[in-house]
Amino acid sequence: MMRYKYVLPALFIVAFSWVTFGVSANQRGEHELIIQHNDLVIAGTLALPESKSTDALVILLSGSGPQDRDETLEGFKVFKALSTQLQAAGISSFRFDDRGVNGSSGNFGQSTLNDHVSDVLHIIEFFKQHQKHRFKNFILLGHSQGGIVAANVATKSDDIKKLVLMAGPSVPIIDILLYQVRQEYFADTLAPSLREAAVQAHNGLLWAINQGKDLSSALTKFEQATHNALLAQSKDEKGDKIDAMVSEIAAEHKIIYALPSLTSFLYHDTAKDLEKLDIPVLALFGGKDLQVTIAQNKDVMDRALLRSGTHFEFETFDNANHFFQAAVTGQRAEYPQLEKSFVPRFAESISSWILQ
Repeated sequence: MMRYKYVLPALFIVAFSWVTFGVSANQRGEHELIIQHNDLVIAGTLALPESKSTDALVILLSGSGPQDRDETLEGFKVFKALSTQLQAAGISSFRFDDRGVNGSSGNFGQSTLNDHVSDVLHIIEFFKQHQKHRFKNFILLGHSQGGIVAANVATKSDDIKKLVLMAGPSVPIIDILLYQVRQEYFADTLAPSLREAAVQAHNGLLWAINQGKDLSSALTKFEQATHNALLAQSKDEKGDKIDAMVSEIAAEHKIIYALPSLTSFLYHDTAKDLEKLDIPVLALFGGKDLQVTIAQNKDVMDRALLRSGTHFEFETFDNANHFFQAAVTGQRAEYPQLEKSFVPRFAESISSWILQ
Protein backbone atom coordinates (compact mmCIF):
# COMPACT_ATOMS: atom_id res chain seq x y z
CA MET A 1 0.00 0.00 0.00
CA MET A 2 1.23 3.48 -0.86
CA ARG A 3 2.46 5.77 1.88
CA TYR A 4 1.49 9.44 2.04
CA LYS A 5 3.69 12.09 3.53
CA TYR A 6 2.14 15.32 4.77
CA VAL A 7 4.66 18.14 4.44
CA LEU A 8 3.29 20.95 6.38
CA PRO A 9 6.24 21.25 5.86
CA ALA A 10 6.93 44.51 9.23
CA LEU A 11 6.17 46.81 11.70
CA PHE A 12 5.56 45.49 15.16
CA ILE A 13 2.54 46.57 17.19
CA VAL A 14 3.34 49.46 19.51
CA ALA A 15 1.23 48.23 22.44
CA PHE A 16 3.13 45.47 24.22
CA SER A 17 4.10 44.59 27.74
CA TRP A 18 6.08 41.91 29.50
CA VAL A 19 6.04 39.81 32.61
CA THR A 20 8.99 37.79 33.90
CA PHE A 21 8.76 34.54 35.86
CA GLY A 22 11.39 32.51 37.67
CA VAL A 23 14.29 34.96 37.36
CA SER A 24 17.04 34.20 39.84
CA ALA A 25 19.07 36.88 41.55
CA ASN A 26 22.38 35.75 40.09
CA GLN A 27 21.16 36.12 36.48
CA ARG A 28 22.60 32.75 35.52
CA GLY A 29 21.10 29.51 34.31
CA GLU A 30 17.72 29.15 32.62
CA HIS A 31 14.87 31.57 33.17
CA GLU A 32 11.24 31.17 32.12
CA LEU A 33 9.93 34.30 30.41
CA ILE A 34 6.51 35.43 29.27
CA ILE A 35 6.26 38.07 26.55
CA GLN A 36 2.88 39.70 26.03
CA HIS A 37 1.87 41.98 23.20
CA ASN A 38 -1.78 42.82 22.70
CA ASP A 39 -3.67 39.57 23.26
CA LEU A 40 -0.79 37.22 22.36
CA VAL A 41 1.46 35.46 24.85
CA ILE A 42 4.88 34.07 23.88
CA ALA A 43 6.43 31.74 26.44
CA GLY A 44 10.08 30.83 26.31
CA THR A 45 13.34 30.08 28.08
CA LEU A 46 16.31 32.41 28.33
CA ALA A 47 19.57 30.52 28.84
CA LEU A 48 22.37 32.64 30.28
CA PRO A 49 25.99 31.49 30.67
CA GLU A 50 27.92 32.08 33.87
CA SER A 51 30.33 34.24 31.89
CA LYS A 52 29.37 35.81 28.57
CA SER A 53 31.71 35.47 25.60
CA THR A 54 29.52 37.79 23.49
CA ASP A 55 26.95 40.47 24.23
CA ALA A 56 24.60 39.09 21.54
CA LEU A 57 21.51 36.97 22.16
CA VAL A 58 20.82 34.00 19.89
CA ILE A 59 17.10 33.54 19.17
CA LEU A 60 16.22 30.00 18.07
CA LEU A 61 13.46 29.61 15.46
CA SER A 62 11.98 26.14 15.03
CA GLY A 63 10.95 24.27 11.89
CA SER A 64 7.56 23.47 10.37
CA GLY A 65 4.57 22.38 12.40
CA PRO A 66 3.68 23.39 15.96
CA GLN A 67 6.87 22.96 17.97
CA ASP A 68 7.63 23.37 21.65
CA ARG A 69 10.52 25.58 22.71
CA ASP A 70 12.92 22.62 22.81
CA GLU A 71 11.94 21.50 19.28
CA THR A 72 11.42 17.97 20.58
CA LEU A 73 11.68 15.17 18.02
CA GLU A 74 11.25 11.54 19.06
CA GLY A 75 12.67 12.38 22.47
CA PHE A 76 15.54 14.48 21.06
CA LYS A 77 15.23 18.03 22.40
CA VAL A 78 17.08 19.71 19.56
CA PHE A 79 16.99 23.31 20.78
CA LYS A 80 17.49 22.37 24.42
CA ALA A 81 20.66 20.48 23.46
CA LEU A 82 21.88 23.33 21.29
CA SER A 83 21.07 25.94 23.93
CA THR A 84 23.03 23.99 26.54
CA GLN A 85 26.09 23.83 24.31
CA LEU A 86 25.85 27.51 23.41
CA GLN A 87 25.59 28.30 27.12
CA ALA A 88 28.77 26.31 27.81
CA ALA A 89 30.54 28.44 25.19
CA GLY A 90 29.45 31.66 26.90
CA ILE A 91 26.58 32.42 24.49
CA SER A 92 23.09 33.47 25.62
CA SER A 93 20.04 32.11 23.82
CA PHE A 94 16.27 32.32 23.85
CA ARG A 95 13.96 29.55 22.67
CA PHE A 96 10.18 29.73 22.72
CA ASP A 97 6.98 27.75 22.19
CA ASP A 98 5.21 28.23 18.87
CA ARG A 99 1.77 29.81 18.89
CA GLY A 100 -0.76 27.50 20.52
CA VAL A 101 1.91 25.25 22.05
CA ASN A 102 2.39 24.87 25.82
CA GLY A 103 2.72 28.35 27.31
CA SER A 104 2.22 30.36 24.12
CA SER A 105 -1.25 31.44 23.08
CA GLY A 106 -2.75 31.66 19.61
CA ASN A 107 -3.55 29.18 16.86
CA PHE A 108 -0.56 27.76 15.02
CA GLY A 109 -2.54 26.45 12.05
CA GLN A 110 -3.97 29.91 11.40
CA SER A 111 -0.66 31.74 11.85
CA THR A 112 1.11 33.10 8.77
CA LEU A 113 4.68 33.86 7.79
CA ASN A 114 4.04 37.49 8.68
CA ASP A 115 2.75 36.42 12.10
CA HIS A 116 5.94 34.49 12.80
CA VAL A 117 8.05 37.45 11.66
CA SER A 118 6.03 39.76 13.90
CA ASP A 119 6.56 37.43 16.88
CA VAL A 120 10.34 37.53 16.43
CA LEU A 121 10.36 41.32 16.10
CA HIS A 122 8.41 41.56 19.35
CA ILE A 123 10.87 39.24 21.07
CA ILE A 124 13.73 41.46 19.92
CA GLU A 125 11.97 44.57 21.19
CA PHE A 126 11.28 42.86 24.51
CA PHE A 127 14.96 42.16 25.13
CA LYS A 128 16.04 45.59 23.92
CA GLN A 129 13.99 47.22 26.67
CA HIS A 130 13.98 44.65 29.47
CA GLN A 131 15.61 45.99 32.62
CA LYS A 132 17.13 42.74 33.91
CA HIS A 133 17.90 40.96 30.64
CA ARG A 134 18.72 43.67 28.14
CA PHE A 135 20.37 42.91 24.81
CA LYS A 136 21.17 45.24 21.92
CA ASN A 137 22.57 42.75 19.42
CA PHE A 138 20.87 39.62 18.15
CA ILE A 139 21.73 36.52 16.16
CA LEU A 140 18.94 34.51 14.56
CA LEU A 141 19.28 30.75 14.22
CA GLY A 142 16.54 29.23 12.10
CA HIS A 143 16.10 25.50 11.66
CA SER A 144 14.36 24.30 8.50
CA GLN A 145 11.28 26.47 7.94
CA GLY A 146 12.50 28.64 10.80
CA GLY A 147 15.29 29.68 8.44
CA ILE A 148 12.70 31.26 6.15
CA VAL A 149 11.41 33.34 9.05
CA ALA A 150 14.94 34.21 10.19
CA ALA A 151 16.05 35.40 6.75
CA ASN A 152 12.94 37.55 6.37
CA VAL A 153 13.32 39.10 9.84
CA ALA A 154 16.97 39.87 9.05
CA THR A 155 15.85 42.08 6.15
CA LYS A 156 13.59 44.07 8.49
CA SER A 157 15.75 44.68 11.57
CA ASP A 158 19.11 46.38 11.94
CA ASP A 159 19.44 44.72 15.34
CA ILE A 160 20.29 41.38 13.68
CA LYS A 161 24.07 41.03 13.49
CA LYS A 162 24.45 37.45 12.25
CA LEU A 163 22.29 34.70 10.73
CA VAL A 164 22.63 30.92 11.14
CA LEU A 165 20.64 28.71 8.77
CA MET A 166 20.36 25.15 10.08
CA ALA A 167 19.04 23.07 7.16
CA GLY A 168 17.35 26.22 5.91
CA PRO A 169 15.49 26.19 2.58
CA SER A 170 16.48 28.60 -0.16
CA VAL A 171 13.77 27.60 -2.63
CA PRO A 172 10.01 28.13 -2.11
CA ILE A 173 8.29 25.57 0.10
CA ILE A 174 6.14 24.50 -2.85
CA ASP A 175 9.29 23.21 -4.57
CA ILE A 176 10.35 21.29 -1.47
CA LEU A 177 6.89 19.85 -0.95
CA LEU A 178 6.62 18.63 -4.54
CA TYR A 179 10.16 17.24 -4.36
CA GLN A 180 9.23 15.26 -1.27
CA VAL A 181 6.01 14.02 -2.83
CA ARG A 182 7.95 12.87 -5.88
CA GLN A 183 10.56 11.13 -3.72
CA GLU A 184 7.82 9.38 -1.80
CA TYR A 185 6.43 8.01 -5.02
CA PHE A 186 9.94 6.99 -6.09
CA ALA A 187 10.22 5.01 -2.87
CA ASP A 188 7.02 3.21 -3.81
CA THR A 189 8.43 2.34 -7.27
CA LEU A 190 5.41 3.81 -8.99
CA ALA A 191 5.48 3.99 -12.81
CA PRO A 192 6.86 7.36 -13.97
CA SER A 193 3.66 8.30 -15.80
CA LEU A 194 1.53 7.70 -12.70
CA ARG A 195 4.08 9.35 -10.44
CA GLU A 196 4.27 12.54 -12.47
CA ALA A 197 0.49 12.70 -12.82
CA ALA A 198 0.22 12.49 -9.04
CA VAL A 199 2.85 15.17 -8.46
CA GLN A 200 1.11 17.46 -10.96
CA ALA A 201 -2.19 16.85 -9.18
CA HIS A 202 -0.65 17.90 -5.87
CA ASN A 203 0.73 21.03 -7.51
CA GLY A 204 -2.62 21.85 -9.09
CA LEU A 205 -4.51 21.39 -5.83
CA LEU A 206 -2.08 23.62 -3.93
CA TRP A 207 -2.34 26.32 -6.58
CA ALA A 208 -6.14 26.18 -6.69
CA ILE A 209 -6.41 26.49 -2.91
CA ASN A 210 -3.89 29.32 -2.85
CA GLN A 211 -5.67 31.21 -5.63
CA GLY A 212 -9.15 30.43 -4.36
CA LYS A 213 -10.49 29.27 -7.71
CA ASP A 214 -10.96 26.11 -9.83
CA LEU A 215 -10.84 24.05 -6.63
CA SER A 216 -13.47 21.56 -7.76
CA SER A 217 -11.56 20.76 -10.94
CA ALA A 218 -8.22 20.50 -9.12
CA LEU A 219 -9.74 18.23 -6.49
CA THR A 220 -11.19 15.93 -9.15
CA LYS A 221 -7.79 15.61 -10.84
CA PHE A 222 -6.17 14.95 -7.47
CA GLU A 223 -8.67 12.21 -6.68
CA GLN A 224 -8.20 10.59 -10.10
CA ALA A 225 -4.40 10.63 -9.89
CA THR A 226 -4.51 9.25 -6.35
CA HIS A 227 -6.96 6.53 -7.41
CA ASN A 228 -4.71 5.46 -10.28
CA ALA A 229 -1.66 5.35 -8.03
CA LEU A 230 -3.41 3.28 -5.37
CA LEU A 231 -4.91 0.96 -7.94
CA ALA A 232 -1.49 0.29 -9.48
CA GLN A 233 -0.02 -0.68 -6.12
CA SER A 234 -2.98 -2.47 -4.58
CA LYS A 235 -4.19 -4.88 -7.20
CA ASP A 236 -5.81 -7.10 -4.58
CA GLU A 237 -7.92 -4.29 -3.09
CA LYS A 238 -11.55 -3.93 -4.04
CA GLY A 239 -12.65 -0.86 -5.97
CA ASP A 240 -15.00 0.45 -3.29
CA LYS A 241 -12.24 0.26 -0.68
CA ILE A 242 -9.88 2.24 -2.90
CA ASP A 243 -12.61 4.80 -3.56
CA ALA A 244 -13.11 5.25 0.18
CA MET A 245 -9.36 5.71 0.69
CA VAL A 246 -9.20 8.26 -2.12
CA SER A 247 -12.04 10.27 -0.59
CA GLU A 248 -10.33 10.27 2.80
CA ILE A 249 -6.95 11.27 1.37
CA ALA A 250 -8.47 14.06 -0.72
CA ALA A 251 -10.43 15.44 2.22
CA GLU A 252 -7.33 15.47 4.42
CA HIS A 253 -5.19 17.17 1.79
CA LYS A 254 -7.87 19.78 1.14
CA ILE A 255 -7.71 20.75 4.83
CA ILE A 256 -3.93 20.53 5.27
CA TYR A 257 -3.14 22.39 2.06
CA ALA A 258 -5.50 25.23 3.06
CA LEU A 259 -3.88 25.98 6.44
CA PRO A 260 -2.42 29.51 6.54
CA SER A 261 0.59 28.05 8.38
CA LEU A 262 1.41 26.33 5.08
CA THR A 263 -0.11 28.52 2.37
CA SER A 264 1.61 31.70 3.57
CA PHE A 265 5.01 30.03 3.11
CA LEU A 266 4.32 28.14 -0.12
CA TYR A 267 5.42 30.67 -2.70
CA HIS A 268 7.68 32.86 -0.60
CA ASP A 269 11.11 33.08 -2.25
CA THR A 270 13.71 33.07 0.51
CA ALA A 271 16.51 33.55 -2.02
CA LYS A 272 15.26 37.10 -2.56
CA ASP A 273 15.58 37.78 1.17
CA LEU A 274 19.09 36.31 1.20
CA GLU A 275 20.11 38.62 -1.65
CA LYS A 276 19.29 41.64 0.54
CA LEU A 277 21.46 40.65 3.49
CA ASP A 278 24.50 42.60 4.63
CA ILE A 279 25.29 40.51 7.73
CA PRO A 280 27.45 37.36 8.03
CA VAL A 281 25.65 34.09 7.33
CA LEU A 282 26.49 30.53 8.36
CA ALA A 283 24.61 27.83 6.43
CA LEU A 284 24.65 24.25 7.72
CA PHE A 285 23.57 21.20 5.71
CA GLY A 286 23.26 17.52 6.47
CA GLY A 287 24.62 15.07 3.92
CA LYS A 288 21.72 12.71 4.65
CA ASP A 289 19.02 15.33 5.01
CA LEU A 290 16.12 14.16 2.82
CA GLN A 291 13.82 17.07 3.69
CA VAL A 292 15.91 20.15 2.85
CA THR A 293 18.41 18.58 0.52
CA ILE A 294 21.78 19.89 -0.55
CA ALA A 295 20.95 19.17 -4.19
CA GLN A 296 17.84 21.34 -4.20
CA ASN A 297 18.91 24.17 -1.89
CA LYS A 298 22.65 24.76 -1.54
CA ASP A 299 23.47 26.12 -5.00
CA VAL A 300 20.46 28.45 -4.95
CA MET A 301 21.52 29.75 -1.54
CA ASP A 302 25.11 30.14 -2.73
CA ARG A 303 24.05 32.28 -5.70
CA ALA A 304 21.74 34.43 -3.57
CA LEU A 305 24.44 35.13 -0.98
CA LEU A 306 27.00 35.86 -3.70
CA ARG A 307 24.60 38.47 -5.07
CA SER A 308 24.25 39.98 -1.60
CA GLY A 309 27.98 40.59 -1.33
CA THR A 310 27.94 39.66 2.34
CA HIS A 311 30.34 37.29 4.08
CA PHE A 312 29.02 33.74 4.30
CA GLU A 313 30.20 30.24 5.05
CA PHE A 314 28.82 26.78 4.31
CA GLU A 315 29.45 23.67 6.33
CA THR A 316 28.22 20.19 5.46
CA PHE A 317 28.05 17.31 7.95
CA ASP A 318 28.33 14.16 5.90
CA ASN A 319 26.24 11.71 7.93
CA ALA A 320 23.76 14.16 9.42
CA ASN A 321 20.01 14.04 8.89
CA HIS A 322 17.58 16.98 8.95
CA PHE A 323 18.08 17.37 12.72
CA PHE A 324 21.86 16.90 12.49
CA GLN A 325 21.87 13.52 14.19
CA ALA A 326 24.20 10.80 12.95
CA ALA A 327 21.99 8.89 10.48
CA VAL A 328 22.11 5.74 8.43
CA THR A 329 19.60 6.57 5.70
CA GLY A 330 18.18 9.95 6.70
CA GLN A 331 14.64 8.57 6.49
CA ARG A 332 12.11 9.65 9.11
CA ALA A 333 11.41 6.03 9.99
CA GLU A 334 14.81 5.70 11.66
CA TYR A 335 14.48 8.80 13.88
CA PRO A 336 13.27 6.86 16.98
CA GLN A 337 16.37 4.62 16.89
CA LEU A 338 18.95 7.40 16.59
CA GLU A 339 21.12 8.80 19.36
CA LYS A 340 19.58 11.88 20.97
CA SER A 341 22.58 14.02 20.17
CA PHE A 342 24.20 15.97 17.35
CA VAL A 343 26.88 14.68 15.04
CA PRO A 344 30.43 15.54 16.19
CA ARG A 345 31.52 19.17 15.82
CA PHE A 346 28.04 20.45 14.97
CA ALA A 347 27.32 22.65 18.00
CA GLU A 348 30.99 23.58 18.30
CA SER A 349 30.99 24.84 14.71
CA ILE A 350 28.09 27.16 15.47
CA SER A 351 29.63 28.45 18.71
CA SER A 352 33.04 29.14 17.20
CA TRP A 353 31.51 30.95 14.22
CA ILE A 354 29.33 33.13 16.45
CA LEU A 355 32.37 34.11 18.52
CA GLN A 356 34.55 35.02 15.52
